[in-house]
Amino acid sequence: MRFDCYIGIDYSGRGEPDRRTPAIQLVEMNPPGFFRRISPDGAQAKTFGWSRKEVYEYVRDALLERNRRLAIGIDHSLSFPAAYFAEHGLQNWDALLEHFVQNWNTKEQPVSVCREKAPGYPNAKALRLTETFTASAKSAWNFEQKTGAVSYSTHAGLPWMYELRSAVRDTLHVWPFDGWEPPAGKSVLAEVYPALLYQRYKQFAADFPQDWPRDAQDAYVIAAWLRERDQNGTLERYFRADTLTEREKRMASQTEGWILGVC
Repeated sequence: MRFDCYIGIDYSGRGEPDRRTPAIQLVEMNPPGFFRRISPDGAQAKTFGWSRKEVYEYVRDALLERNRRLAIGIDHSLSFPAAYFAEHGLQNWDALLEHFVQNWNTKEQPVSVCREKAPGYPNAKALRLTETFTASAKSAWNFEQKTGAVSYSTHAGLPWMYELRSAVRDTLHVWPFDGWEPPAGKSVLAEVYPALLYQRYKQFAADFPQDWPRDAQDAYVIAAWLRERDQNGTLERYFRADTLTEREKRMASQTEGWILGVC
């Protein structure tokens, strides 16, 4: 197996960036399949909610442990539709991150506060190509969506992606922006959509944590899927995304990104 640990992160854009919420859950799973919900440092027993700042610090510190190769899945959009790049003259994903943190200070303030100052979007239902390949993925710009919304978590999470990219660029491969086939010696972080995996594991995983809240279950299915794909040797094929055309792969790796597992 390629990785030493699989981490599923169920994310949320709720509230202040340094305030814990039960909507943010982390699950770790090792190669034999043992898994656990993780509590942030200093939390009381059975307190599993995280703040976004704590998630960043945890992932950063885990990636600095060079003796472990991590596969990390997170459930918010890592980028915007390609039209946004053209409109703002952005050449690649790193340029988007830098542009975003200049317009959205969600590393310091709630998304709701930043929305009042940031420019709006011309089409609140715009989708990336990877989202059109699913039946239910929502636009990262749709703040009015009440069920399955990803807008708040995306806008809250992108500045932390910028910070993570700056802190551990030499040890972390962000898929697919750093390439479709991650080097053997690096940890990998990818966007994953747990709604695509949930029923599969709920129905067929013997150790599915039925008594956990849904946010924790979503973190579990991300970690479980990454481990299962690595164990049966198919994760490399998902990384390569060979069902996409060269044009689609070029757009995804340069600008829009891709949801791991969508084909």
